[in-house]
Amino acid sequence: MHIALLVFEQEDVKLLSGSKMFVKRARKAGHRVSILREREIYVVFNGQKRSLYKKGKPIKKFDAVVVRPSFKSDPSIHTSLIRQFELEGQLVINPHTGVHRTKNKIRTLQLLHHYEIAMPKTVVLFGSDELDHVMSDFKYPVVVKSAYGAGGSGVFIAETKRSLKPVVEHLLRKRGGVREPIKIQEYIAESKGKDLRLFVVGKNVVATMQRSAKKGDFRSNFHQGGSVEGVEPTQEEREMAVRASVDLGLDISGVDILRTKRGPVIIEVNSQPGLEGITKATGVDVAGAIVKYVERRVKRRKKRLKTVKEKRSAVEG
Repeated sequence: MHIALLVFEQEDVKLLSGSKMFVKRARKAGHRVSILREREIYVVFNGQKRSLYKKGKPIKKFDAVVVRPSFKSDPSIHTSLIRQFELEGQLVINPHTGVHRTKNKIRTLQLLHHYEIAMPKTVVLFGSDELDHVMSDFKYPVVVKSAYGAGGSGVFIAETKRSLKPVVEHLLRKRGGVREPIKIQEYIAESKGKDLRLFVVGKNVVATMQRSAKKGDFRSNFHQGGSVEGVEPTQEEREMAVRASVDLGLDISGVDILRTKRGPVIIEVNSQPGLEGITKATGVDVAGAIVKYVERRVKRRKKRLKTVKEKRSAVEG
């Protein structure tokens, strides 16, 4: 197979570890891999069927385009590029809908709520005028998150009303003339700075790790210095993770779950889950699982297209 790896602003020059692991594993499996960087691509709308170009030439058809959406800003423009690959008939993993839904954390919450998937009590604020009313339903401490943060960035804890207000005002400050919303979320004390990352490929959980925050921090992310270890999730946790991934429109995801007194709750769904930490923690060849999934998807697609062609030929004959 010839696979394209589509990467974005964080990987303009150097690939992140997860992307490197995927490329290495795919090439080891005998596949050709080409790197497509967003900044090197341009789109031409002139009535022609081919619209995606690089270095003056139309981008060729690949067996699959695997997306690593390493951007932290408003996802609308970036996911439009992903959509363009789909419109040209490319097999795209993850599709633009899933990436957009999970990169916009407010949209993620909206859909989890719509599909009645358990999550911590959360309020989305577009301004600080209603802060006092909002906080009447919360107990301190609370967790405050920006709309587009990832990897533990843009996440704060407020122990008191006095400490909450400046954090809220800072995050709600206009940037480039735009005010981005924030989330205020209940703090789950019984989690004790630990959460689970379930790595979903297709409709299967292929690996699970428990992440523990480093001393003095409450963020359990591996890249924030948290420790990781492999664990076995419950059946309920597996089903919850797969359901969230599928409902949000993802092929590959990292679903973050907290264990609470009332059962598991989802705190985040990621469309670009890291591979390094979970591979280290579990010993599972996660990159290999992704490659095998891509192989299955390509095989199914070719079989389906062949069947359609044969039916068309029979009708025309």
